[in-house]
Amino acid sequence: MTRAITVRLDDADHEALARQADQLRVQPGTLARMLVHAGLTEIQPARSDARGAIARLVRRSQQGPPADAVTLVAEARAQLGEQR
Repeated sequence: MTRAITVRLDDADHEALARQADQLRVQPGTLARMLVHAGLTEIQPARSDARGAIARLVRRSQQGPPADAVTLVAEARAQLGEQR
């Protein structure tokens, strides 16, 4: 079972979270969960480690070609239609 919490961010922090989430191609809530989880699994809080992890995810996400979700779904549907 999961439990929800609310975290209030000022405008600058929310914009920074949204920007980093966009770079990683995830929703801001997903990135917030990832950061909380990373912080909770460490014995000592390691902000620099979290930033390094984000930087690695950004680099990894930029290695592939840009993806257009609408085109990917259309292509997948077309392929499924051909298989039927």
